[in-house]
Amino acid sequence: MKKISILFIALIALSSASCDKDFEVVNTDPNSAVAVPAHLLLGNIVRINQNTIYGMQQGGDMGMCWAQHVSKVQYNDEERYIPRRGSIDGVWSNLYASVIADAQSMYTLADTEGNSNLKGISLVLQANGFQILTDLYGPIPFKEFNQVGNLKPAYDSQEVVYDGILDMLTRADALLANGKGNIPATSDLVYAGDASKWRKLANSLKLKALMRISKAKNVSAQIQAVVTAGHLMSSNADSAQLTYLPAQPDANPIYETIIFGTRSEYKVSSVLVKKLQGLSDPRLNVYAQKNNAGLYVGNVPGEENSGNYNGFSSLGTFYLNPTLPGVILSYAQSEFLLAEAINEGYASGGNAAALVHYKNGITANFKFNGIEGSAPAYVALPNIEFTNQADARVKIGEQTWFALFGQGFEAWTEWRRTGYPALSPVESAAQTSIPSRLYYNSQEISLNRENYTAAAATLTGGDKLTSRLWWMK
Repeated sequence: MKKISILFIALIALSSASCDKDFEVVNTDPNSAVAVPAHLLLGNIVRINQNTIYGMQQGGDMGMCWAQHVSKVQYNDEERYIPRRGSIDGVWSNLYASVIADAQSMYTLADTEGNSNLKGISLVLQANGFQILTDLYGPIPFKEFNQVGNLKPAYDSQEVVYDGILDMLTRADALLANGKGNIPATSDLVYAGDASKWRKLANSLKLKALMRISKAKNVSAQIQAVVTAGHLMSSNADSAQLTYLPAQPDANPIYETIIFGTRSEYKVSSVLVKKLQGLSDPRLNVYAQKNNAGLYVGNVPGEENSGNYNGFSSLGTFYLNPTLPGVILSYAQSEFLLAEAINEGYASGGNAAALVHYKNGITANFKFNGIEGSAPAYVALPNIEFTNQADARVKIGEQTWFALFGQGFEAWTEWRRTGYPALSPVESAAQTSIPSRLYYNSQEISLNRENYTAAAATLTGGDKLTSRLWWMK
């Protein structure tokens, strides 16, 4: 009995030793990543950012319609300034949770890898995400966002947020100038691994941010420094954009809604058609299709014409193409911003230099739209050129508005900043002025009430569509 007991104990011990041997290896799922390379986050961050702002229930209904590029002949509550809270909440949630938070994780991983290029790209993506959010909502959580254990982050003023955005872009420029670390082309859906182009984007976004707050804060010296440094976009090849794929669900969201989703109530607006026709602008043929009578007819913003879908011009086929690029920032817009900066005296050069950059912007947008050959004659027209600051201010603003067709939120935001062209509230509007911001995410009211209430109190009129933002002076 004693021998049997000893043998039994020995077998148990041997069995235990066998079970423990290589335990971690045997019980590790080879298909589950333990450590994610930083670059693998890049593509999804860009895709979600662009899908969010290009979504027709977001950047369409509350961007393209409020900028009066597009008008809906039916289902037009949003166009009349009665937006859906769910759509507004989605913008907030997507940009915070799937863009900025993921970009912060990308930064941490890239830091561990010693990849300064990916760290710089992460800062560019964070800065861009925060700017979209603060330009849409006003004061937002910034310093305390995504802090471990803090489920109720405080809101920061727009001035504080913009200071942070500018700091991120300055740091991004320095990191990308260093040029260390691989950017796999397969993960970089914007520039296919070209760090020099990301650096140009960082500086061009910095120019955009500075111009956006230029009426609220003296940033002339900073603008001149960015221009003098010379690391801005220099051609359409530098434009930051996501090229979509030919089939849903990876196609441009405009296509996915209007064509794949058969939502043909979206038409070009009468305001846009009239202005393009007044200039004999060849972009009308790209932005719009002719109606059933062979004419370009835009729907009057706010009017419902549900019984006459075919009587109004649909968006042009170029903008209904599934592979239409989702623009983050274009060379054309960068040139218009530079023209405006010079015209306002924030950067040196005078009227002649402003005119050059203004014409560069128009030509670049014509090229994007596939009609580059029409640009030389168009920019030489007397009613396109300008000779003084006041005239330049109007024309730069209007040409920027034309060029931002398809970029709903950005078109509405630039109109809110410049006021050009002059737009009036739509027909049968729910309020007497065009919205100047979005409502805050409705979940903030219940989950972060104290900080939400404090932020709303800093807005004149509170959490309303008509409350003005800090930079809208």
